[in-house]
Amino acid sequence: MNFRELSLDVIAVLSGFALFIWATPLASALNQWAAQQYVRFPKMKLFPGAANAGTELNVKITSVCFRICGAFICVVSLLSIAHTLLMELR
Repeated sequence: MNFRELSLDVIAVLSGFALFIWATPLASALNQWAAQQYVRFPKMKLFPGAANAGTELNVKITSVCFRICGAFICVVSLLSIAHTLLMELR
């Protein structure tokens, strides 16, 4: 059994699970940071999508995207672990 591959897959599962759990606080922090950048650099408000910066809609959309990415990382890593363990049993 390749211990390094298994440990990296376990770390990926934990990272995906953490991203899924902490999606809302991460999205809120990212939204606050982006809103500060629009205050600091007002010319950036000319770009498309700048109207949603600092709004609750942006936090919800980012949170959903973080949850989808976290779940995907977690599932793919679990499948990789299962594949590795099944190949060891053969």
